[in-house]
Amino acid sequence: MNGEILVELDDLLQAERELSWLLGRIQSDEQEARSLYHRLDDWNGQSANVTRGLVETFFSGLANRVHSIEQQKAELIRYVQVMKQTDSMR
Repeated sequence: MNGEILVELDDLLQAERELSWLLGRIQSDEQEARSLYHRLDDWNGQSANVTRGLVETFFSGLANRVHSIEQQKAELIRYVQVMKQTDSMR
């Protein structure tokens, strides 16, 4: 293998499918978490405020991670397209 990286197109397509599955799972779990979070609307006091702050921080971090995964998936899709074009030119 003289220092070359061998990447199969099928492996990249599988990675794309897995990223799609992961994003779908995260979004589904987020919806469920938000539903549970809204049940706390009637909760009052300092502990409620602290908990709300922690949960909002969690959701913010989750949104950042989802955005990062979506960007990685878009880059992967672009790379797959380049590989397909290169392969068809052979």
